[in-house]
Amino acid sequence: MHWAQALVFCGGLAYAAVDDLRSRTVNDAVCIAIALAGLITISPASLLGALLAALPFYLCAGFGLMGGGDVRLAAAVGFVLGFDRVITGFSIMAIALLLASFAMRVIPALRKGASAKQPLAPYFAVAFIPAYFI
Repeated sequence: MHWAQALVFCGGLAYAAVDDLRSRTVNDAVCIAIALAGLITISPASLLGALLAALPFYLCAGFGLMGGGDVRLAAAVGFVLGFDRVITGFSIMAIALLLASFAMRVIPALRKGASAKQPLAPYFAVAFIPAYFI
């Protein structure tokens, strides 16, 4: 694990999460920076991780369920993490999404502020930063 890669990866995901909450967009420069950080430890697993991470988001974007920024962010994250840690990150992300969905249904104050489409970059940060260090 290289400190420069960890700094760009974690910082980029944190920035993407805050930016997505504010503007509902994922900045392309953040995705490029994260992907470039993946070049530090590139392997065949990196390419497989990028494909695995981007595929479900690409399919959802094709049906109009989410934007293209989530697809690019997923591919960049998958490129850094590789196949095994992408699976771990998806597991953490699924748990985080389920807990957030449950909280929004149970707590009336959260239900009022919840929109039909939630920004996903905060869930990327919550899930894939710990997966990076596992």
